[in-house]
Amino acid sequence: MTTPASPARSLPLRTLDVLDALCGFAASGAANGELARAARCTPSQVTRCMALLIAKGWARKSEETGRFYPSPAFTRLTFRVTADLERLQTRLDDQRRALTGL
Repeated sequence: MTTPASPARSLPLRTLDVLDALCGFAASGAANGELARAARCTPSQVTRCMALLIAKGWARKSEETGRFYPSPAFTRLTFRVTADLERLQTRLDDQRRALTGL
């Protein structure tokens, strides 16, 4: 969920707003202006934010179209969260079996 950006909004928070908006364009990619509208900031702010996300490895820019996409490294974070939840579920299931014999 993107929150309104204000002029005083810090670069880290704005960058997270842009990343949040970028995830809504995972299949089609997003142009700078589209991200600016979605994240409620200026195109120049998007440029700075995308530079940080690209440097971190969480976004990429298509050389052919100039559109931005979430990177595979970023999307793998979802799988890490899912794997952690599955480990927790396994531990809970084991505890339930130990306590109930079921």
